[in-house]
Amino acid sequence: MKEENSSLHRTTLRIIETLELIADNPGRFTLSDISDNLQIPKSTISPILHTLVHKGFLSLGSDQHYRIGFSAYNIGTGFLHQFSFLDEIEKILSDVTNVCMEASHFAVLSGGDVLYLKKVNSPEPIRMVSFVGNKIPAYSTALGKALLLNLTISDIKKLYPDGLVPVTEHTITDFTELKEQLLKARQEGYVYEVEESNQYIRCIAVPIRKAEKIVASISVATPVFRYDDKKEALIKTLLSNAQYKIETLINTLKINYEDLIQ
Repeated sequence: MKEENSSLHRTTLRIIETLELIADNPGRFTLSDISDNLQIPKSTISPILHTLVHKGFLSLGSDQHYRIGFSAYNIGTGFLHQFSFLDEIEKILSDVTNVCMEASHFAVLSGGDVLYLKKVNSPEPIRMVSFVGNKIPAYSTALGKALLLNLTISDIKKLYPDGLVPVTEHTITDFTELKEQLLKARQEGYVYEVEESNQYIRCIAVPIRKAEKIVASISVATPVFRYDDKKEALIKTLLSNAQYKIETLINTLKINYEDLIQ
């Protein structure tokens, strides 16, 4: 058994580790296998398994292999009923906005567009105007470019058969320039936008990954007159922290991420 904090209740910890092991390996393990994997004596793990089967948290097949039971499913379903993924995202974005006092966003890629799913407004009277449900070409925004990071330039060209149509006079309209921006962003970990989708607005964004796949992005938008090196450094730190929290949330939940945002 792995070393754990001495303040944790040992038997309870063994029960949880048993459930986690079988959930990750349904139908693969017998009593002996579980004992070996968790390094718990058979005499200790056997009554735990018996009780979990009796209460419906595990099922024991005729092949003597264990699987997760309906009681565990019911508890998981109860969690999903009370849990709103986007509400959790909003809490994380609010933490960002409360510190930097600028608007923060969460978005996904929809075709070649950015689809805004969550926004926390800046408390400042002069701020970026955007709305949940809005769509805008991904190449024109920091949010969108973060979503394009894992795509080849050939894949990106397929998304925009008519080319990169400008949204403002500052929008990138050349695929080679976009490719160079994305390459730099991959190296730095941050994506930038300077008045490319909204005049007088600068943005910084980071991608959100699930199992190495980019599934979403978050950003902070700042009017150019409030943007300076100090503000940029603060925003990058806040985005990195939020990125970690959201990715931990997404990768911990063993449910389909796309289902949560519908």
